[in-house]
This record gives sequence, structure tokens and C-alpha cells, in this order.
Amino acid sequence: MECSHCGLQFIDPVPDQKRLNEIYADYYNRWGIESSGENVSKMKTNTFRDYIEKITRFTSTGRLLDIGCATGELMLVAQEKGFDVFGVEISPQGIDRCRELFGKEKIVTHALRGDEFPSGYFDVITMSDVFEHIIEPHSHVNILWNFLKHNGLLMLVTPDTSSWSKRIMKMRWPHYKEEHVYYYSSHNITGLFSDRFETIILTAAHKNLTLQYGLNVLKKYSESNTFRNIGGILKYIPRRVKNHSFKINFGEMFVLLRKKIR
Repeated sequence: MECSHCGLQFIDPVPDQKRLNEIYADYYNRWGIESSGENVSKMKTNTFRDYIEKITRFTSTGRLLDIGCATGELMLVAQEKGFDVFGVEISPQGIDRCRELFGKEKIVTHALRGDEFPSGYFDVITMSDVFEHIIEPHSHVNILWNFLKHNGLLMLVTPDTSSWSKRIMKMRWPHYKEEHVYYYSSHNITGLFSDRFETIILTAAHKNLTLQYGLNVLKKYSESNTFRNIGGILKYIPRRVKNHSFKINFGEMFVLLRKKIR
């Protein structure tokens, strides 16, 4: 569905919590991660280095909370830069990995609540490929605002319905997934945050992908037989080519916001 006023798109009806739990239970093994974990981890690390570099233009110290921290690559990059890192994750695979890397006390293993941390506790909060999953975005924005310090930064990476890939692929856009509840554009996302945050960067988000990973995602989510059949061609392509990393924007935006004091 789409709002005729602001263009916000959303799933109707929203999947119930039981269905969402089923999806997230095996979330990080859906794209070939289990069979090529080292390559995927390296790819994600390179992506997150670019994100953290943008953040460190404005702040380079303090506490950082990564919501939807997955297997911890963004936290590792931020920790290397000197941040004291914390994470939120609900996938069993992600929880186990992040506890191993950072300790149990640093990882929240359920959906973030408003009383999870003290007010003004974090200098930076990051949400990469997470905000589109949030069922109640307005109340979540309030929680994020409260957890951030004065002038604290909030980073979002989320699908952009005004992107070139959405315009070309239309309803076959791979970002249309059952677990993605809301779909924002570069035009309406700032409106959601405008009362509590100032937008300081809004640009296309580039990710480091490999040919193998990109096709795994497209085969999983696209209804196009073209993408599904390409998988058979992959076996004839040298491994070094399939696993070579390259940067691409595939319809997501990078948003960096600064907390306003009301």
C-alpha cells in the first residue's frame, strides 16, 4: 500500500510476530552465508568501514549501539576506530557470534525497549538494513532520541523507494520482502525524523558485494526466472571472479542524523 499524501509504502496486513520469528530464526543463512561465511564477512566489513568513515567525520569516540548487529562486523569496525560498542540482535546465529566477540553484557537479545539503557547513554546509534523492519517507527524514533546524548548521531541504511532500481524493477524490486513493513523514500524519511533530528547526510548507500552473494539474494527474493536461472551459469565462472568484491548501490539510502534538543 502507499500513502497518497507522502508516498510512504507499507505492508498490509503486517505479518504477525509468530511469522516474523520464523523468518528471523534462520535469517543469516538465507544468502549462502553458511557456506561462504568468511567471504561474506569480509564483504560486510568493507561496507561498514565506509559507513563508519562517514560517521567519524563528526565524532570518533564514545559509546556506539548497533541495532540489528547481525554477526558483529559493524561493531568490530567501530571498535577498531575506538568506540565502546554495544549491539542488539534477535537472530540466534547473530547472538551467538556477537556474544563470543564482545561478551554477553554487550548484547541485547530481544527487541529494543525504552528502558534498556539510561537516557543520553550513546554517542552514536546505527541501524543498517533494520529500520524497514520496525512495526512502530514513531515510538522507535522516540526511544532512539532518548538514548542519544546531546548532538548524538543516528545512522540509517534502508531501502529507498525513489531509487533507480525501484523505478526500473517496480514490483519485482528485491527489497519487497515479507519482513519489510515500511518502505521510505529519500523525500519522506526526513519528515519522520524532523521533530527530533537534523539530517546532515542523505545519499545513496553503496555496499561491497560479490557476484555470488548478489545473485544469491536475487534468486532468493526475485520472482524473475532470469535471476533464478543465472545460478546455473555460476558454476562455469572462476571462483576468484565470483568472490571479487565491488561497490554498488542497489536501491538503498544512507542517512545520518543529529539529535535535536527540544
